[in-house]
Amino acid sequence: MNSCPDDSMVSCVINADDLGISHEVNEKIFQLMDQGHLRSSTLIMNGVAVEAAVAKIPNYPHCSFGIHLNITYGRPLTGSSALEPILDDHGYFTEGFSRDRLTEPVQQAVFDEWSAQVDAARAMGVVVSHLDSHHHVHRIPALFPWLSRLQRHHGIHRLRGSWTVFPEVGAGYPFGHPQAFQETRTTQAFTALHTFMHHFGNNHVRPAQRIWELMTHPGAPNDGDTALLQGTWKERLCFPVEILSFHEL
Repeated sequence: MNSCPDDSMVSCVINADDLGISHEVNEKIFQLMDQGHLRSSTLIMNGVAVEAAVAKIPNYPHCSFGIHLNITYGRPLTGSSALEPILDDHGYFTEGFSRDRLTEPVQQAVFDEWSAQVDAARAMGVVVSHLDSHHHVHRIPALFPWLSRLQRHHGIHRLRGSWTVFPEVGAGYPFGHPQAFQETRTTQAFTALHTFMHHFGNNHVRPAQRIWELMTHPGAPNDGDTALLQGTWKERLCFPVEILSFHEL
C-alpha cells in the first residue's frame, strides 16, 4: 500500500448485485464471501436461482442480504394488469420502458410488486437488511415517494444512496425530495468498484468520504469484478480499507 498524507481508514460496503439471477452468479458471489472479499449482496427475487441462493444465506451470518428491487428483468411476482404498460408482449419486464408510462396506477402497481418482492424474501426466511435496485430504478423521481412508502411499510431503513463518483454524467439520487424517508441510513458515498479504483487507485489520493458502498456484479457477462476483488486492489490504494456489511451502518 502506498501512503497518503491522510491515511485514516476508509470503510467499504462491497455489495454484489443480482444474487439469484443465475447459478453462476450465485457461485461467484458466495465464493467471494467465503474468501472474505465482500460481505453484502442483494437478491433479485424473480431470478431463476433465487431459491438456491436463499438456501445458502444461513451459512453467512456475517453478511447482509437485501432486495434488488426490480421492474426491468424477468416476470413480475404479482399479476397486476396495471403493470402492463411496462411489460413486453410476453409479460416480462423490460429495461427500455418509457418513463412516461409510469402513471399513478402503474406507480401503485410498482409499489405492490416491490412489496411482494420483500415479502417473498421474508417468507423464505431472509432477514432483509437493505434495498437497492436493478438498473437503479429506485432513483426514478416518479417512484421516490413509493420507495419511501415501501421503507416505512416494511421498516427497512438502509438504502443505496446516490452516485458520488460517476463513470459517466448522470442524474443524482433525489435525497432532497420533500417526501424522503427521514430514517433512511446509507453510506456517505456510492459508486461501482471499478470506478472507485479508476479514481483512487495508484494516484496517492484518498476520498473525502470515509464510508462507501461499492457496487459489483460477480458472475455477470464481462465480469471484471471477481478478478479485481481477488487481486491486489487494496494494495493499489494509499489508505487502509475495511470491509463492512450493511448491518454495521
